[in-house]
Amino acid sequence: MNFINLIPKIVKFMNLKKGSIVLLQFWGENKDLEILDKIAIEVAKNGAIPIRWQYSSEFIKEYYSNTPEEYLNFPEDYFEIFKIAHSVIDICMYTPPTPHKDFPKEKIKFYAAYMKKLFQCLSDKEYFIQLKVPTTENADYEKIDFEIFKNAMLNAYNIDYDKLKIRSEELVCKLKDCNSIEIYTDEDKKLSFKLNNRCWFKDDGTGSLPCGEIYIAPVENSVEGSIIIPLIYLDDITLKDVYMEFKDGKLINCSSEELFSFIKSFPGDSSILGEFGIGLNENVKNIMGYTPLDEKCMGTAHIALGMNFIFGGKNNSNFHMDYVFTPDKIEANGIVIMDKGSLLI
Repeated sequence: MNFINLIPKIVKFMNLKKGSIVLLQFWGENKDLEILDKIAIEVAKNGAIPIRWQYSSEFIKEYYSNTPEEYLNFPEDYFEIFKIAHSVIDICMYTPPTPHKDFPKEKIKFYAAYMKKLFQCLSDKEYFIQLKVPTTENADYEKIDFEIFKNAMLNAYNIDYDKLKIRSEELVCKLKDCNSIEIYTDEDKKLSFKLNNRCWFKDDGTGSLPCGEIYIAPVENSVEGSIIIPLIYLDDITLKDVYMEFKDGKLINCSSEELFSFIKSFPGDSSILGEFGIGLNENVKNIMGYTPLDEKCMGTAHIALGMNFIFGGKNNSNFHMDYVFTPDKIEANGIVIMDKGSLLI
């Protein structure tokens, strides 16, 4: 099994509208353009119109190294070219917008300004899909052995997308009238919060890929209680059995001083609990330290601190960090919906 062979299956279930214009942002080098071409062809075969746009880290390094500073301020008119796109697919051979290791440091402010304007003009698209490709660059960035990373990613992509979509919709329908959630971990730890008719979101092929979760923004000031997170990876540190305590929606106590200090180092409301989610990808079997995949693991749930305004919350912090765990029990409106990692609804 390789990634190229999975592309038709992945693109088919993005549900791109026929006739829509799709911007394919390829964050990769010339040697990998075969993947961009294959995705573009599959987008076209499914009735949409692809625009191929490449962000080669090697080319970008050369561009900024050789172009005088006076010519590195891109005018607003430049970004008009992206506005015709209805949807965006980021194809990530490396982690965007990370620059090349030899990018000229004195010009990083110009690159940052370009990226800020780019993402601002793309923020209102119908779909913004990020497709992470199992490459050595991405594995190295996450500090995970490449073979382990590749096999886990390919398995996560090779799922029954019809089944996932049906299951996601089924769960959202069953939980749509739920107004309270209680999470139990480590026997005596309970975390509770209100939902107050906020909407559930489905990650079933039109968001971050690999996909497989449902998630929601809890009412920010309603979060109370405590939780144990078994593993948290913070840079080169592995934290085990981290105790987190919340009051009025904010993290007020944490057994890891390193983590607590890291969270508080960000401006804005970084300590507010902003997300609750449930993993649904049956081909993600284990937590491996790569959160975008771990949070999709079947039988797990996750909370996140920080930003949630893009999915129904009120927190506009520039911080967002997920914490994945296998709950002892989860109750919705007082009814057990998850027990020892098994969904009961």
